[in-house]
Amino acid sequence: MKSIVAGKEQVIPVHLPYLDEGLERVLQPWEERSLELVSWFEMLSFSADAFYGFGRALRDIRTDCYIGSAACLESEPVFAMIRPLDQKARDKAISSFEYVAKHSRHLGMKITAETAEEVIELLKHDSPRNFQWLIDQTSGIEGLARKELRHKAFFYIPEERMRFWPKEKEPFAFGRAVADKFPSTTFDANNAAWAIATTLSTAAVFHLMRIMEIGLSVVGTKFGVSLDHTNWHPAIEQIEKKIRDIPKDGAWRLLPDYKEQQEFYAQAASHLAITKDAWRNYTMHARGKYTQDEAERMFENVRAFMEKLSERLEE
Repeated sequence: MKSIVAGKEQVIPVHLPYLDEGLERVLQPWEERSLELVSWFEMLSFSADAFYGFGRALRDIRTDCYIGSAACLESEPVFAMIRPLDQKARDKAISSFEYVAKHSRHLGMKITAETAEEVIELLKHDSPRNFQWLIDQTSGIEGLARKELRHKAFFYIPEERMRFWPKEKEPFAFGRAVADKFPSTTFDANNAAWAIATTLSTAAVFHLMRIMEIGLSVVGTKFGVSLDHTNWHPAIEQIEKKIRDIPKDGAWRLLPDYKEQQEFYAQAASHLAITKDAWRNYTMHARGKYTQDEAERMFENVRAFMEKLSERLEE
């Protein structure tokens, strides 16, 4: 499996739980691939069998308690829960709790697993224990499991927003061409994609404006205009002036396609000017709040702009 860290691919081994039975802790899919989408199917595939085994083991302990404590009183069955555990009952309970501990760790329920292991140690000692004590232990472990599971929360990403989330095979939100030509945009492009997928629309626009500033900086460099000591407005004005003067510049006129280049850069500068007035100024001064639809449209707009720039420019 591959992940993207600081714009670079890293190979991360994926451990399947059923291949790692000898390990104490198996990373869950949403832990091992924290920046990738995990499908409902994957969650069920990882958890369902373990949950089933966990519940079955506790149910078996209870059933054995009732069977072991059963007695007849005047032809009526009664359960003498204060009856001491015999060795057979202890051994069966130990086996079941070992199963519970193993699958609790598999599911990331560390406290539940440790508690089951503590019960195992108590059962291995010769101290008197009865069936009621054993049933109480199973109830306590069930309660712990519920508490631990309540602390595991998940986002649901609907299918129509999944398209924004970077994938394992497509790790760059703006595509490979933009990532190769403008590597510093990868952080903000991916963060914008994640923000849109989770409906953080204004945050997404903020990241998109940072990408546009990278684009402006690269266009400025082409025309000898720096953003180091100025803001967007004077920088764009200087760039537009130099673009208008291209036909007067002998170096530009030597290029066979200088007219096409002038058109290309004029469109880029115009796009940057419109972005500044319509989006950037409001976003950076905390006045802008954007809807999901607006953020999605802006995402597509900025991606298309950076793809266009990548045809002729790079960092």
